Amino acid sequence: MASRSDTITDHKERLNRVLVYIQENIDKPLLLGTLADVACFSPFHFHRIFQAYAGETLNDYIRRIRLERAALKLCHSEESITSIALNAGYETSAAFSKAFRLHFGKNPTDFKKSKITSVDKILLDLKFQNMEAKKMQSDIRISSNQKVLFVRKTGKYDKAASEAWSTLMKFAYSRRLMKKDTKAIGISHDDPDITPEEKIRYDACITINQDVKPEGEVGIQTISGGRYAVFLHKGSYDRLGETYKAIFTQWLPSSGEKLRDVPCFEIYLNRDPRRTRPENLQTEICVPIE
Repeated sequence: MASRSDTITDHKERLNRVLVYIQENIDKPLLLGTLADVACFSPFHFHRIFQAYAGETLNDYIRRIRLERAALKLCHSEESITSIALNAGYETSAAFSKAFRLHFGKNPTDFKKSKITSVDKILLDLKFQNMEAKKMQSDIRISSNQKVLFVRKTGKYDKAASEAWSTLMKFAYSRRLMKKDTKAIGISHDDPDITPEEKIRYDACITINQDVKPEGEVGIQTISGGRYAVFLHKGSYDRLGETYKAIFTQWLPSSGEKLRDVPCFEIYLNRDPRRTRPENLQTEICVPIE
């Protein structure tokens, strides 16, 4: 008979598969039966188990992720509200606007205007204007799909990242998975200005070139290949948010590039960040572009 801890570990591994499946198929119909099959649970039990681990119902989770992604598109693309509504799974702009207002407290048009106003205020901040990031240049790269081992944590980015890396490194070192060519990658899925702090998702990842069996919180996903604009952030991880803001408010509007619907990710270039002075840390921020 399986112990309680073994059951919890098994459930976490199954739920990880579902979260990755949702992430990779967010533009498609996501039916309860399909997701239950991914998790190898009966539909009757699956939605209860999902809510217990995720803290929200399956439908609420999918709806929120789609609306938050729609909000990002409103802020960082010229895509029409109708097109954004259809891609978010709504049949009409009216239905989308109603759901959007219920979630964010503003209709899509007013939400976009408020974000533009917020950006204007940031650009008036002399400290922000004097940032080295203002002179930033991108390195355009084309990469292949990359399989990674990952641990996902939710919450404020600094806390979530610390917890995720602690869990992942314990797993990786105990199995001798850290090689000379292993890359440490972080996926920051959500914009803190849009997603509630307690729902922000962060994935600590390491690249793998061998078969590894997922276990509990440690899962496997694939980082999408394609074109990326890559920026070098020098300094503390605490200031990554400033560089992201510079990328999306300064570089992106003037670049002529369009974003792809896959997450940005960070490559941590220092072999041992714990033994590196904050000012000497180097991080590549990879922004997906069409």
